[in-house]
Amino acid sequence: MPASPAAAAGIASSVPTPWTDAARSSARGVSTDLAAGLAASLPARPTRRPRALATQLDLAMPASEANVARLREQVRATTRNAPGVYLMRSAHGEVLYVGKSTQVRTRLLSYFRLPWPEHRHARMLRETSSIEWEPQPSEFAALLREVRLIRAHLPRYNVRSARPLDKWWVISIARGPAPRLRIQRASAAARSRDVAQIIGPFASRRPLQDALRVLNDALGLRDCSDRVPLHLADVQELFDAAHPAMQRTPRCHRYETRRCLGPCVGATSEYEYRAQLTRARAVLEGRDDTPQQQLVREMAAASASLSYERAGWLRDRLTALQELEAQLSRVREALARPSFVYAVPGHDGDDRLYLVRHGVVVAEARCLEPESVNSMQALERQTTQAVPTGALVDRLDELLLVESWFRGRNGAQAIVAETVVGALEGLVLAARSLN
Repeated sequence: MPASPAAAAGIASSVPTPWTDAARSSARGVSTDLAAGLAASLPARPTRRPRALATQLDLAMPASEANVARLREQVRATTRNAPGVYLMRSAHGEVLYVGKSTQVRTRLLSYFRLPWPEHRHARMLRETSSIEWEPQPSEFAALLREVRLIRAHLPRYNVRSARPLDKWWVISIARGPAPRLRIQRASAAARSRDVAQIIGPFASRRPLQDALRVLNDALGLRDCSDRVPLHLADVQELFDAAHPAMQRTPRCHRYETRRCLGPCVGATSEYEYRAQLTRARAVLEGRDDTPQQQLVREMAAASASLSYERAGWLRDRLTALQELEAQLSRVREALARPSFVYAVPGHDGDDRLYLVRHGVVVAEARCLEPESVNSMQALERQTTQAVPTGALVDRLDELLLVESWFRGRNGAQAIVAETVVGALEGLVLAARSLN
């Protein structure tokens, strides 16, 4: 039966219209007009342009150019070219920066010539509300004072070379029943409250990782995270025999391969673990070389049995321990250095004496003040304390300063004596030679 005209029209209307170029242009025009209409109906908003860096810094820093000019005039009026240290403080009294120079006035004026805002010290200057400076009698006195001020204030603009503790690594041993040998930044170890002993410093972290891995394997010390719960054999009576910690299978992989005593699975007591930790301390302090000797014997046995790959692996482990020992010997040499008095001719006749023990300055005296010299002599006569087995981390920066000072060009010209009287005589002879 033929379809009706209405049905034919309905069938025809359901057939999609071809998408021609003309249809495409028409649809684009409609959508564009619609978008334009919607945009015109919206309220106009001001265009936000990104501020320049200088404008942003002006908003962030309250110090104005007038304040910078005031600081410049203050430096010109109150400082002079002499050895000393200087502090830059914010409006809230925070110490932003500590520096030293043998020509303080010239150094401070150089800050005002730095490009702003590109240079960080120029940006620091615009945070500065006041500049203080302390004259010092010599370059050594200025260096020592700078180190102590940085240690006391930890200014946020003193980074890298000006904060020595941030450059060095140490081995720390924490408190607790089964502590591990941990590698830390010297600054982090100094701030930590759970550190029982510090060994170091070291310039690089990677050799420490290799050496401690060998030492831990040789003595069975753990190297897992502090978050791993410990279950020592001493406290097994607190747990049921079916406790998961006592029945864990397989156990720690280092324990299963006989490279750890297993304090996390109840395989060792606190006493047994402490005994091995004591041996590790003896190795790090240079009093025990058993792990090195064991590696030498194993390497010889591997070579005799033609196991050259194992012999090479053992050689690498032995080298890691030997390199660690070489670094530790330099630290022990600095700490074991006997007490001595360092005499320094000062600016404007302000000569100073410094009593150095175990690598750090423990007393200072002005030669023009008899009471100060007598106090140093009394301290000199006191019984010298035992040589510390590890670096004094709270004064590690000072130890590094003294060590570098006497190893450098200044060491050959230093006036050093075993006693205060000998140092004073050295100053007199130096003054006569100049005349």
